[in-house]
Formats: sequence, C-alpha cells, structure tokens
Amino acid sequence: MDMPESLQRAMHHLQSGRPADTLQVCNAILAEHPGMIQAHYLRGCAAFEIGAIEQSVSDLEIVHDNYPEHFYAAYYLGRALRTAGRLEEALQPLRAALAEDDLVVRAHYDIAVCLAGLRRRPDAIEHYEAILAMQPGNSQVAANMASLLERENRLEAAAAWTEKALSTDPGNEVARMTRATLDRRSGKYADAAESFRSLILSTANPVNRSIAWNQLGQCLEGQEKWGEAFDAFSESNQVLMKHHEDSAPDPRGPQSLQTLQRIDEWLRGEPIADWVVPATPDDGGIAFLVGFPRSGTTLLDRMLSRHPKIEVLEEKSLFSGLHQDWSAAGTLEALTHASDAQIIDARDIYRREMSRHRRSERESLVIDKLPLNLNYLFLIYRLFPDAPIIFLLRHPVDVCISCFFQAFELQASMAYFLDLGQTARYYDAAMRVASMSMSQIGSPMHRLRYEDLVVEPDKQVNGLFRFLGVEAQDADLQYCRQATDETSNTPSYQQVSQPLHARSVGKWRHYARQLDSILPVLRPWVERFGYQGAKFCN
Repeated sequence: MDMPESLQRAMHHLQSGRPADTLQVCNAILAEHPGMIQAHYLRGCAAFEIGAIEQSVSDLEIVHDNYPEHFYAAYYLGRALRTAGRLEEALQPLRAALAEDDLVVRAHYDIAVCLAGLRRRPDAIEHYEAILAMQPGNSQVAANMASLLERENRLEAAAAWTEKALSTDPGNEVARMTRATLDRRSGKYADAAESFRSLILSTANPVNRSIAWNQLGQCLEGQEKWGEAFDAFSESNQVLMKHHEDSAPDPRGPQSLQTLQRIDEWLRGEPIADWVVPATPDDGGIAFLVGFPRSGTTLLDRMLSRHPKIEVLEEKSLFSGLHQDWSAAGTLEALTHASDAQIIDARDIYRREMSRHRRSERESLVIDKLPLNLNYLFLIYRLFPDAPIIFLLRHPVDVCISCFFQAFELQASMAYFLDLGQTARYYDAAMRVASMSMSQIGSPMHRLRYEDLVVEPDKQVNGLFRFLGVEAQDADLQYCRQATDETSNTPSYQQVSQPLHARSVGKWRHYARQLDSILPVLRPWVERFGYQGAKFCN
C-alpha cells in the first residue's frame, strides 16, 4: 500500500464528511503498519465523528503519549474524553492544546465545559473570560458565563452577561433560560412564567424542557397557584423520565432500593450486637452529618462552616469505594468478623480520600456531610465507633415533596425522586435502615429538626457545637439572617443565598390533595418522629 497516498485518501474522506470511509482506510493501513501515528490520529478523529468514543480515545491516546507536541491530537483527545464523561482526565490534553494558536479558543471552551461539569465554576468562568477577551462578541460564551454566574449567585454580573448575549443572539436558549431564572429569583413570577412557557414550546432539548417545566413550577408556587405548580413539577419529571428511560438506578448499587431492602433484612438479625470494637482506636477528628435529601443539610453545613475549628466537606462520597466493598450480596455478614487489619485498611482508604478534598491543612474537626450516609450508619460505626453523628430530620411529607420538586442531577438514588410514589418508598426504606442502625450502634448521636433550626438557629447550633466539643461562637449565625452571595455545589445553591426563613415548614399542606397516594407510607414516620401534633391532612 502506498502510505502517503492512502493517508491522503483517509484525510480526504474525513474532510469530505465520510468518516466511515476514513476508518476503513486507516484500518487497512494499521493492519500492515501497526503503530503508524498519523493513521491512529485520523482513525481517532473519524471514530469520534461516528460516535465510537472508546475507539477515538484509544487511538488519540496513542498519538498523545508518543507525540505530546501534536496539539491537534491533544485537543481531539480532550474532546473525546469530555464526551465520554471523563472530565478530569480531559483537562490535561486540553490544556496542552492551548499551546497551538489556532486551538486556543476551542481549548478554552472545552476546558470551561469540563470545569463546569466538575462544579469548579469559578475556574470555568476564568476560561470563558479568556475567550471573551479575544472574541468580545461571542454570544454563546457570554450566555454560558451568565448561566455559571447565576449558579454562583453573582446575580448582577449574570444579568449583564445575559443581556450582552441576547443583544447579539436574541434566540440564544441558554441566555433566555438565565434571564427567566433571574426574573423568577427577583420575584417577577408572571414575566418569568411567560418566558419559561415559551422555552417549553421552542426547545428541542428534552433536558432544557424539563428544567423549564421545573422553573415554571417554582414561578407558580411564587404566585400561590399550588395545583398548577404541582402539575408543572410532575411534567418536568415525566420529560426527564422519558429522556432517560434506560437510566433506572442500578439495583446492585450501594444506594439502590434493593440494596436497602437487603440491609434491612440483615439488620433485623441484630448483627451489630456481636461486633467487637477494634482494638486499635481511630485517630478521631471526624464527624458525620446525615439526613434524607432536602432535610436542610446544606443550611446546617453553612452554619457549621462559620466556626474556625470546623471544616465541612460537601457531598464528596468519601465512602463510595467502601460502600461497594460492604454492600454487595454476601459481604454484609463479613462485617461481623472483619479483622483489625481490615478495619484499619478501610479507615486509611477513607482518610486518604478525605485528604484529597480538604481545603485547609489546619487542624480542625472535619464533618463529612453526605445526606445518604444515613443508609450506612452501621458502616460508620464499624470503622469509626467514636465519631459523632448529626442526624438532621424534617417533616417526612415536606421532605418527600421537596425531593419530588427538586431538579437533581439524575444519578444513583436521585432517579427515585422523579416519581412521587418511588420517593415515598425510598424514604420509607432509608428510614427503616437508619432507625434499625441507630437502635444498635453506640455512636454519639445528636438529632436536630429542620423546623427548630430555622426558628431558633442560635440555640440549636450552639447546642450542636457543645455536642461536637467546640467552643460556641456567638457571631457565627449572623450571616444567615441576611441575603448573601455564598453558593453551594448542591441543589440548594439558591436557598443558601437567601435570608433564613421558615416558609418551607409545612409546605406540604398546599399539596394535600395531590399527596393522598403517599400518606399511608409516610404516616408512620410522621407519628414516630413526633410530628403528629400538627394537622396531618386538610
């Protein structure tokens, strides 16, 4: 085979929009000449075009590893890794591509998208700013930056960039969504609702349509149109369910309903009574904040983080690897007989992961805040029997409708919250497991109600400081009584910027007619947690 001629033919096919033909030619070249770098490069680019992302990554990694100065290969490798969802890995080749003048804008853009996906929004904004310094009229970048600024609660800057994007591209969907969101957040519910209805009709993107329905629901709540709001939230979830019809939670996953049912059966045998406390004590310095999602853990995180001797790690899944080790069928029973060496090794795995996410080297109490660690209190106790646990509780019906109404990222257990009945069943399963764990473990435990926290924050948080063994700080909570520009990587990012309020307490009563189907599931927990003093049904 004539190499230059065949490579030229492969390149011609690619430039002519015929990537499948490029693949065929490159396969023939590589069959005769394995390791031909230019053939790997062209095949990697062609594979990306036809959606063969794994093949694309494989070929382009070969080129990048052997010729790191091949900046086009670096860029296309980064793009393929980003498409594969390997965002952290994509950053290195994309940054390498910044050395090529013709790729600077594209590389900055892809880096920004990766960083935004990794929730490193301030870093993403810097890359968008770099593009706008070179291309001030780039409306899509202006729109993307406005969206991130809104997510960071920098609302004035978000509004300015939104208007800049719309001035040159009035139909830009991202900018229209951000403008409507800003209107809603400023209380212009009617204007925002009209904008979201328009977006629902015009967008071809089902994820954006779902977001618009959800935002419309929030506008309707602001107008106290409760029935219409419920319908809008329901439609948002239906759109997302249809779009992700094959993305039901993995029944083998550590947070799945099936796994919780298996843990429930195991805990009924009271296995923890036979556990021997590890002979080697833990070093301490760790506490855990748990609670069902939407129970107020982000609010409490913000309050606790004001203390100079406390560092809260926000939803980092530090136990993720250990969950897999100790939740699979047959492994729960092994916890009873776990050796000191196994427990010390598991502690080391956890602490190494924790150290990766710490923001400060200073000595402090580290609070691992991940709501659904609620499902693994027994594992926390097995590894860290003396670690304090904070259990934040909220009215079961309020917390379930809040989950149903919330636009979560669709992953793991969050997929249960697209359906109201599934939400209630998941709550029931989680609380069964948590309650049985609490009845058997000996961990120091502090229970706190969301309803008490928002009414008397000083009393509740200072009591919590005493439980944690840190000195109370009188000025810590002043910030939460006024609006701030603080943000969060959780779905509660808008709420943390608002003054402390109790508007969400008892919110479920506005939707009592729509909740008939889940009340029988939740009523036992309402009574068990002491909420029966409030009128339960209208």
